[in-house]
Order: sequence, then C-alpha cells, then structure tokens
Amino acid sequence: MRKNLFYLIITSLLISFGCFAQQDIQIDSNYIKLQNELKEFKKLRTQDSLRVEILTKEIKSILTTEEEVQNSKPTTDSTEIKKRLAEIERVKAITQGAPVVLNNDTLFKIFSRVGQYSATERATSALKKIEEIYESPFFYKDSLKVENNFNTEIITYNGKIILGINEIDALWEGVTANELATKFKDIIAEKVEQQREQNSFKFILIRIGEFLLIVIAFGFVLKMIYKLVNKGRDKITTNDNLLENGLSIKKHQIFKKQQLISFINKIFFALKIIIFIILLFSTLPIALKIFPATTGWANEIQQMILDPIKSLIDSIIAYFPKLIKIIFIIILGNYLLKLMRYFALEIGKGSIKINGFYKEWSKPTYLILKFITLVFLLIIIFPYLPGAETKSFQGISVFLGILISIGSSSAISNAVAGIVITYMRPFQLKDWIKVGNITGIVIEKNALVTRLKTINNEDITIPNSTILTGATVNYSSIGKENGLTISTIINVRYLYDEDLITKTLIEAAYKTNGITRKIPAYVFQMSLNDNNATYEINAITFEPDKMYQIKSDLIKNIHNTFKENDISLKSVQFVDIIENK
Repeated sequence: MRKNLFYLIITSLLISFGCFAQQDIQIDSNYIKLQNELKEFKKLRTQDSLRVEILTKEIKSILTTEEEVQNSKPTTDSTEIKKRLAEIERVKAITQGAPVVLNNDTLFKIFSRVGQYSATERATSALKKIEEIYESPFFYKDSLKVENNFNTEIITYNGKIILGINEIDALWEGVTANELATKFKDIIAEKVEQQREQNSFKFILIRIGEFLLIVIAFGFVLKMIYKLVNKGRDKITTNDNLLENGLSIKKHQIFKKQQLISFINKIFFALKIIIFIILLFSTLPIALKIFPATTGWANEIQQMILDPIKSLIDSIIAYFPKLIKIIFIIILGNYLLKLMRYFALEIGKGSIKINGFYKEWSKPTYLILKFITLVFLLIIIFPYLPGAETKSFQGISVFLGILISIGSSSAISNAVAGIVITYMRPFQLKDWIKVGNITGIVIEKNALVTRLKTINNEDITIPNSTILTGATVNYSSIGKENGLTISTIINVRYLYDEDLITKTLIEAAYKTNGITRKIPAYVFQMSLNDNNATYEINAITFEPDKMYQIKSDLIKNIHNTFKENDISLKSVQFVDIIENK
C-alpha cells in the first residue's frame, strides 16, 4: 500500500514538473512571438513616421507654394503660376477619398492610409463601428470622445476605438489633427442621433402616412386630368360641323369622318400615356425620398430624369446663336425667292418684257434659280446644323450624296435634257408633234418627261433625254401661220388624161373643209407603173390641230369626185403628213 502511494506521489510530481515545463515553454514562445510583433510594429511605425514626415513636408511645401502663388504680384508670369497650381492639384489627387456612408448619408471622407491599412479599409472599419453605435439600444452623445495617443487623435465611444486621425488626415483638410477629430466626432454624434430619430417607430408611421397621401394625391390629380382630356376628346369627336366632311386639304380628302375620329382617339390615348409618365416620374422621387432607405433610388430616378432634360436645355442654349443665324439666313432666302417669283410672274404675264427672253421661259428659269438658291442656302446653313462637325454626320452626308448621284444618273440626264428643251423651244403645250413613231398633242412637259395624247386618246410619256437625242417633228409651230400641207397618193390607169386627173384632184381638195385657197393646191406625178400612174395631191391648211380629220375628208372627197367624173381609181394609199416648206 505504501509502495503504491509512493509511486503515485512520484508520478504526480513528474506530471507537475512536465506541466510547469510545458507552461514555461509556452510562455517563452508567446514572449518570443510578442517580441517579434513589437519589433515589427516598431519597424512599421518607424516607416510610417518616415512616410508621415516626408508627405507632411511635401504637402506643407505645396501649401506654402499655393499661398505664395495666391499672394504673388500681378506681374508674376502666368505660365509659371499655372504650372505651380497644376503641381498642387497633382499632389492632392494622389489619394482618392474613401467615403463613410451611413444609410445613404455621407458623413465624411478619409484620404490617407495608415500602415498597411488603406483609406478604404479605414473607412469600412469606421463605418462598421458607427453602425454598431447606431444599432445599439441606447446612444449617448457624451460617450463620444477624442483622445490623444502617440501623436494620433483617436475618436472613441465608451472606450472603443472608432477612428484614428493623424497629421496627414489633418493636412488634407487644412486643419490640425485635434480639430479634424473633433469635427468628425461632432458629425458622427449629429448624424447617428438624427438617423435614430428619423428611423424611430413614430417617424416610420408619419412617413407611411405621407406616402399614402402622395399616392392618393397622384391618383386624384391623374383622374382629374384624364377627365379633362376625355371631355376635350368627346367635344371634338361629337362636333358634326367640324368632322362632317373629314379632313381635306385643297379639295383632296386626307381622312374620312370615321378615320379622323379614330385618329383623334389615338392621339388622345397617346396624350394620356405621356401625362401618366410625366406625372409618375414627377411624383416617384418625392415619394421615395420619404424613406431614408430609398433616398438613393429617388436621387437616381431624379438624376435620370433631370440630367437628360438639363443636357437638352444646355444644348439648346448653346445652340441658340447658331439657330439665330440659320433663321436669319432662311428669312433672307425666303424674301429673295419671293422677289424672283414676282419677276417670273410678271414676265409670264407679259407685264415685263426682256428682249430675246420668251414668256414661257419665266417659269422654268424661276425653278432653276430657286433650286440654285436653295442649294446655296443649304451650303451656308450646313455648318450651323447640330452635329455638323461630327465625323458620323459628315460620313452620312457623303454616303447619301454618293447614293443619290449613283441612283439618279438617268433622272439628272432627263433634267438636263428638259432644261435644254425648254430653251431650245422645239414645241409648246398643245402643239402636235411626232417623236419617233409617236404622234400626238403635247399635254404636259416638265423637267424630266413630256406627255403626249394621241388621236386615239392614248396618254404616252416620253423621257426628255429621248426627245433630245432624237428627231422631233412639230406640225403646229409654223402650220398656223405658214400653213401645213396635207397630202395623199392615188394610182390611176393610163386610160385618163393627165390634166383631167390633176383638175379632179384639186377640185376634191377644195371641197374639203379646212383646206385654204390662199395657197393653191398642187399635184405631183410620183411614178409611172406598169398599169397606172401615181399622183400625189398636196393641199394647205391653217388648222394643224385638225389635220387627221382634214386628211380623212380629203380622201373621202377624192373618192366621190372621181366617181362623179367616171374615173376609176386603182387604189388610194395613206401616207405620213408632211410639212409645207
């Protein structure tokens, strides 16, 4: 028993010594670890002290330079001043401020780093501690204090560190470290107390009531506006006097009554949508600003609405001088066109006469000068158009110019031909002409085409380039003054005397309505055939617009006159009408 007790005591002593030895080893290791950390801390602190000293000297130097620049005499070189100011701004822009934001409310910013902690990490750490204070059941402003420790001002709450302020932080703000720490402490106290009060149950109920009031007001205003819009729509659509004949412009009906009513309803429906969107985006920011959590959304929505409007207004204001120039150029061009139109109308009426300038030239000349004037005005206005200086606008303009020039080559050739034809005056309106195999009266001629109506009431359109490159026969140009020859050919057997045939043909010609006796008719013997001779009767008329009817009557009279004189006709042939030379 004693032996066992002896072994137990010996074992206990060994275990105790082992524990003490292990504890001593652990204490030694902790001590070594602590010594290493102290050495590292001293090293970091030494480095930070050096950085603080260097950066402090640099910023003080810059600030001194800035004061010297501001207090320098007016005779100082402006270029040198600009360089110094730029250097100051460069140094100040080295560090971007990290904001400390509590419930979408920016308290302050931190610009410098401390040791291995960046400005952003310091701001994040400070925000977490401020949020803990904000979320705590009770808050006492007096518990926020500023303490000095190793040349660092520390903001604490109930002994817990919130943020440390060093000399670099103070230099960025242009104050002492104690002043900056006191300022930050006061801001934290004010904002935390304000946020706690705003987010209390009482204020939440008040905000809910304000939100519901805004929603009710929104619905009421929207309903009243819709009521006025519907009343105006009904007043227009039920007015029979206004919509009885639909919508017409210069006797051309654009919309029938039902179409116009449907169109008006669509316009008012679109107006309702626009009013709803405007009212919604005007009310939504106000409603969202009631709650602190949605204040950021309200600012974003408001910025999304106001920024484009502000940008548009700024652009309009900046563009206003150019707009004045454009308006002045347009007004001046308009009066110039009116002046040209006045002279064109007067020349067309014959009130103003210019030697060698025909009346029918007045309208095409006016159109040509109008086109040239408009192009000239466009060239002048072009540099003042919005976006005219941008490469995209210039590229699109060049592309459209190439596209138009390629696609309108035939149209341009016809237009040029139309201008040439106008001043050549080969025919006028209501003249009978022949182009190729087509004979008809001219019913229209413009810059691109000429339209003819044939004897069979066919409307034929001929490009001006075709007329210019081909031969054109005009039956009316001199036919009304000098006469137009109507001719036809007959074959008569050799049984009859030639003088009898000539006399009979001339007699038949004079029996025809429209054939004049002022210019005698004449007969040509065209050929001697195997069994008969060919004769051509030529009679003159001063009514070229009736040449088809006159020729038909001439052939009929030849047939009847020869029959009366017992002269047998071999055949009668229709030939083209020729002009009397």
